[in-house]
Amino acid sequence: MGFAQLIEDHKQELLARWKEMVRTLRDARSLSEESLENHVPHLIDWLVVKLRERDETDVRGSQMLSREHAFQRVGDDFDLVEVLVELSVLRDVLLSLWVEEPGGVSPAEVLHLSRDLDDVVTICSTEFARQVLARHGASPQATQAMGH
Repeated sequence: MGFAQLIEDHKQELLARWKEMVRTLRDARSLSEESLENHVPHLIDWLVVKLRERDETDVRGSQMLSREHAFQRVGDDFDLVEVLVELSVLRDVLLSLWVEEPGGVSPAEVLHLSRDLDDVVTICSTEFARQVLARHGASPQATQAMGH
């Protein structure tokens, strides 16, 4: 079947698990359903495509979704730790699906998913920090120098 198909077949269940776990975070408790989900369904779709196509050069999707998620969470007054926990919970939910239904999923696919999520975490963390610095008056040069 493959990991991409497994994730796609269980997407709604994965989202429900993720939301249930993330709702326990202090900053997420009061968010609307729309704000909570944010770009996570699109991120899951992007991960499925990456698993299927293994296009190593497609960083644009990761960058766009990660930046949008970071921008939204700064606006929701999240702190960086909770943003990172959200992404960690997503990893846990995806990997728990693999543990529950390992048949047809290769270890290489799990490694690829993990690397793709690492890229998302890196970009999201950097963009979140940039947004917070800009909010507090840091110069554009200072915020753009992050991650270079």
